[in-house]
Amino acid sequence: MRPIDMCELREIALRKIGRNVVNFQNIEAMLKIFVSRTRFKGPINTLAEILEDRKQVVQKQSLGKLTKDYFKSFSSSMEHIHKYPDDRNEAWASFSFQIENEDGTLPQQKAAFNFLVSERNRLIHQMLVGFDAESTDSCNALIMELDKQDEMIQREYENLQHLLKALHESMKELFKDFAK
Repeated sequence: MRPIDMCELREIALRKIGRNVVNFQNIEAMLKIFVSRTRFKGPINTLAEILEDRKQVVQKQSLGKLTKDYFKSFSSSMEHIHKYPDDRNEAWASFSFQIENEDGTLPQQKAAFNFLVSERNRLIHQMLVGFDAESTDSCNALIMELDKQDEMIQREYENLQHLLKALHESMKELFKDFAK
């Protein structure tokens, strides 16, 4: 195996920084979709506007706030979302997506997401401050840290992909009924 020169090592480190930043951004984007689409209600003729308004509000939220909202779908009662106004004079719809925690792993999932948020913040605000792109030791240490971080990112990324697929299927069923 040929030795890696400093220029190549630096490029590897920079690519891995980019990979992790992009993956954190993808997780944040998936959480924004999930949070903006899991609890809503209103007159059927304004659902598109309601969902767009929710999307706009959620777009401004930080990863930390998004994870808190994400975990509301595990524990909070959704009964209030399904109460219709007594004085409504048009068709009304409500939708909630609640995640069951049958296996009791919610504390571990919360810990994983808290760690995810702290790792994202650590990458952006701390890890790169001491990084010396001209040092072999610094590049190697950062590469090892980034690879470890990426393993955790990938686990949560895959979990969110599965969850979004389930949400998408649920919403498809809901809106399929409206088309009838």
